[in-house]
Amino acid sequence: MTNNKKFYVTTPIYYPNAAPHAGSAYTTIAADILSRWNSLLGKEVYFLTGTDDHGQKIQEVAEGKGLKPKQFVDEIVKGYKELFKSLNITNNDFVRTTDKDHESKVKVLLQELYDKKLIYKGVYESYYCVGCEQYKTQRDLVDGKCPDHNKIPELKKEEAYMFKLSSFQKELLIKINSGEFEILPLDKRDEMISFIEEGLQDISISRRKEKVYWGVELPFDKEHTCYVWVDAFWNYITGLRTESNVKKFWPVNVQLMAKDILRVHATIWPALLLASGMKLPEKLFVHGYFTVAGKKMSKTLGNV
Repeated sequence: MTNNKKFYVTTPIYYPNAAPHAGSAYTTIAADILSRWNSLLGKEVYFLTGTDDHGQKIQEVAEGKGLKPKQFVDEIVKGYKELFKSLNITNNDFVRTTDKDHESKVKVLLQELYDKKLIYKGVYESYYCVGCEQYKTQRDLVDGKCPDHNKIPELKKEEAYMFKLSSFQKELLIKINSGEFEILPLDKRDEMISFIEEGLQDISISRRKEKVYWGVELPFDKEHTCYVWVDAFWNYITGLRTESNVKKFWPVNVQLMAKDILRVHATIWPALLLASGMKLPEKLFVHGYFTVAGKKMSKTLGNV
């Protein structure tokens, strides 16, 4: 049963490959409004934001500047914190995926899933967009390019550890259709139902460390690092910091995000929760994004 005296709201954690832009402020301001309103209603509120510090894109940008990845993201994160302070954002915490307690809890999750045989070693072949930090299928591409970044994704075939996402297809459909796992607006819910009904495939959750070293090391294979999305999603748990807070505030009431990251939030994220025996978020609320000359405002595209 939902605790009506608490309210937990999250933004996505932002990708610090460049300085923040209006889109980052937009989602955070929306979350701040929800946080303040529920506080006025007398609820105990927890409002979480933060940054997703790991991944291939961060590694490559930092190396291009002659910096260590941690040194690079530390400077960018300062900009996010300064922006939110200038906007008088009232977040309870600012989580980073390089936080030591976050990394240790991600390793616990990975080991748990491995022990349950929900993670297995295989060979994965797919298109990969570095800008999105997402694997793509042919149906995701327009004229062979990522529509968000206007680049041809890299075709990757490599040894990887796989997560049995396919095992959760039926349960995800049941929970979305019943409204237990709510996705708004409704057209986005219908879009996700159609996507899941087409069939979920097992996904790669690791990269060889020799290629992507900037990530959480797998506890069961030190030659691999965790694929950035699995690491990033667990921030919504680790950002609560303590077991008492998890008990008090979970499940999260509202998670805000732009439409480009809905698919992974509607599939991989809830599947990880189901795999670990945790309740799903009550609601994902999806918004569009700012555009420049008809294209998504993006740090990767450099049009901000």
